[in-house]
Amino acid sequence: MKKIAVDILMGVTIILEFVSLPILLHEILGIGLIFLVILHINFNKKYFKSIFKGKYDLKRTVDLFIHFGLLFSLAATIITGICSSRKSLKNTTIFGYKMSHIHKGSSVISLVFLGLHLFTTRKKLFRALKKLN
Repeated sequence: MKKIAVDILMGVTIILEFVSLPILLHEILGIGLIFLVILHINFNKKYFKSIFKGKYDLKRTVDLFIHFGLLFSLAATIITGICSSRKSLKNTTIFGYKMSHIHKGSSVISLVFLGLHLFTTRKKLFRALKKLN
């Protein structure tokens, strides 16, 4: 029950993050999302422990690529979000790009990986949602 509640809250928060909100509310939701992601990873630590076990076929390799793509793009979104929220670092550039532009780009990439992640884990998600009834 806790796991599916975190997943649903995460989904709602991500949707809200892409709606035009006042910047303060966006930042508060972003901080909340960081904690939800940490909880989600903690609930799924069994997956991370199994990464180096067993054989890899194409499906398992693609799943791993998607999960780590999501993890890295979320990390980039979080780091650049923190950096662009501070006035002193707001105009900082990396390879000529402002932090806010990198934040927006990495959030879109995260959304793509999230869609792929939801697609590859849809059976688990539907089973968990069925248990709620």
